[in-house]
Amino acid sequence: MSLLTDTQGSPNRVFGLVRLLAEAGTSLPLETVEGWLTPRNKIGNAEVPRPQDALGQTLGAARSLNLIANGTPITLKVEVPSTIQEFADLVHRQLSSSSDEDANSVVLKVYAWFVLRADRQVTSLHRTVLEELVDEIDGAFPRPDDKEARTFNTTKWPHWVRWMTFLGLGTKLPNTLFFPSPVERVLRELRGIASKMGFDRNHDFREVQQELSIRMPYLDGGALFAEMTERTGWRPKTVSSVLSSTLRELHQEGAIRLTALGDSAKRVPFAHDANDLTRLTGADSILIVQEAPNAV
Repeated sequence: MSLLTDTQGSPNRVFGLVRLLAEAGTSLPLETVEGWLTPRNKIGNAEVPRPQDALGQTLGAARSLNLIANGTPITLKVEVPSTIQEFADLVHRQLSSSSDEDANSVVLKVYAWFVLRADRQVTSLHRTVLEELVDEIDGAFPRPDDKEARTFNTTKWPHWVRWMTFLGLGTKLPNTLFFPSPVERVLRELRGIASKMGFDRNHDFREVQQELSIRMPYLDGGALFAEMTERTGWRPKTVSSVLSSTLRELHQEGAIRLTALGDSAKRVPFAHDANDLTRLTGADSILIVQEAPNAV
């Protein structure tokens, strides 16, 4: 079970499942869940068969995220938020804490590959031939036996993109199969950090980035980022271009305020961007605005 194999377990379906269980306030028999999620339908006098794969794969995706227990009746294992945006936060936390033995661990490792690939050569992401891109990604996960199943393939691709988009980590662009742009997710995680460290006050940038790397382990300094750095041999000399552009965008939108103090030794250097309008070459401190604008 994983998000990339239980392909009919879409974010909306999984959210609908766990919200049903949360509203019920108790475990539910499989037949009851089936009745709510795949109700009976008739055309004329003939009953249309229920889409069993959709239900089974929705349950499989939810189990792979450790949201529900194995077996029946169907039982929640987590507290379910009331909005789908907060549900995306929950899914992100579950994926970020996945162990190497978890089939879902590859999901965010692939994203870390994109962050590193963009830093090495951003134009390499602007391509339209899916097979070539997927082959390159899969090459970062070597296998001892050539006959062993691929880690990543074209079948898994659309479902991976769907979940990455749902989590606020990127999107498909014209002539670009997927572009990593974690603006929405970084802002939500920064606001989570500020809820503990404090809004509307300057914090040491390195401290905040360290906290961010724990919450988002596929970005600079995170465990998955480090693993994929070892796998690929790509090592950014500054804050990665993906994170640099994300922070600059949030600064420009007024959601955060970055400060660079002269030639301070504490400054963390950002990746160069010829199109950058903020003129920020790095940051010493960061202020996270409590009343974040709605522009992001």
